Amino acid sequence: METDKHRTRSFVTAGQTKFKSVVTEFLVNAGIKPLSIASYNHLGNNDGKNLSSQRQFRSKEISKSSVVDDMVAANNLLYAPAKKGEKKGEHPDHLVVIKYAPAVGDDKRALDEYYSELLMGGRNTLSVFNICEVSFGGGLAGHKCTPD
Repeated sequence: METDKHRTRSFVTAGQTKFKSVVTEFLVNAGIKPLSIASYNHLGNNDGKNLSSQRQFRSKEISKSSVVDDMVAANNLLYAPAKKGEKKGEHPDHLVVIKYAPAVGDDKRALDEYYSELLMGGRNTLSVFNICEVSFGGGLAGHKCTPD
């Protein structure tokens, strides 16, 4: 029974981290260079409350940041690799904010903004707003959206 509950809970995540990895990979592979990726999340349930703790938040921030690190490391044409003695090479700014907002209840709301450089110095902003609502009813009753 615990396994079924875990599977259902995983299914109900907003999918923001997975989406971020797909969008970042698409942009980089298309030759579009993300300069900044900013993610803002607000949650009203215990996940939001727990993630307002710096220790819990830091763990989530690291897991979300690794998605961007992998895409950048895979493309030395857009991003200069680390020079001798440096830990990181050229890298987009990456900001993750998670706030507790009790009024949204069990819903998870997320806004991601990708600010990128195009050919010949052009700029592009892609903004994605995602709401994971738990009002599905049926077998999912009682399960919460979780920040992924």
